[in-house]
Amino acid sequence: MESSSINEQFTYITLALFGFYIVYEGLRGRYRGGRKTAKDWQLFGMSLAWLQFVERPMLVVCSYFTYRLLFPQLEGNYGWLQDISVATLVGLVLGFMLIDEFLHGAIHSFAHARRPANKLLASIQRWYKGAHRLHHLNGGPDGKGQIGATQTIVVSWGWPFSLPNYWFGTFCLYLGLWEVWIWGTSLKSLWGIHNHSNLTYDMTLLKHPNPWISKTMYALCHVLVFPNQHHHHHSRSNNSGRNMQNFIALYDWLLWKKLVISTERPATYGWRKTDAEEGSAWYRFFHRPFMDKFLPRGMLNGRR
Repeated sequence: MESSSINEQFTYITLALFGFYIVYEGLRGRYRGGRKTAKDWQLFGMSLAWLQFVERPMLVVCSYFTYRLLFPQLEGNYGWLQDISVATLVGLVLGFMLIDEFLHGAIHSFAHARRPANKLLASIQRWYKGAHRLHHLNGGPDGKGQIGATQTIVVSWGWPFSLPNYWFGTFCLYLGLWEVWIWGTSLKSLWGIHNHSNLTYDMTLLKHPNPWISKTMYALCHVLVFPNQHHHHHSRSNNSGRNMQNFIALYDWLLWKKLVISTERPATYGWRKTDAEEGSAWYRFFHRPFMDKFLPRGMLNGRR
């Protein structure tokens, strides 16, 4: 099957699943009672537009010319690996996801970690913290906000462009590994949408009266990330610094030592917002702490 055909199919599947989760959550009342505000929808639209029309095209262009400058002899030279056998393709996709998830988890853990003593590392971390912050802001000041499938792509400018796993993905494209990239990124995207949604099957299985079922699910939570694990990462508690992975929980369990498995949803979601963040979606999306010294004082205090 041609790579373009596979890409189109995964695009349609992703959009259909995304739409299904949004409708499903709406029918279940997940948008009522302050769980999702008008500002949440506004930020979803802003993030989607910026990601699709600005950041991803910019990433592809910048990464391509970077690789062409550094590795001109490698461009498109490894596409033949995908044509050897199905087993080879499966192995390459698995390897891609393992590397991609490791890079994502490493930088995600760094963004949530305590400030490093080294000033350069502290400055780099400050960027990542600011870029990632929007993903953890949802709802209003009443603490009733909850995440859903739409939160999957709610990120402020610069976060995707700064992720090393995205650069790894474009490097695979540069090498000619189109099908590996399509399968790997699509499977990760589908799983990520599923993890942000309000599905509860994992909690049901963890509490199942049959010990074989509950223990099997508990074991699986050490291998893959399930919805409630990621919901706890979005909680307003110490668990917001846990469950860093988006797909492969093995890294949370064995590397970062930050795996949390619960049978209940978090009591409260999101991080506390400043007055400026409460007042303006634009401020939430575009603000970075390092910009403060360049902005007029009136734009920092109570900006609306």
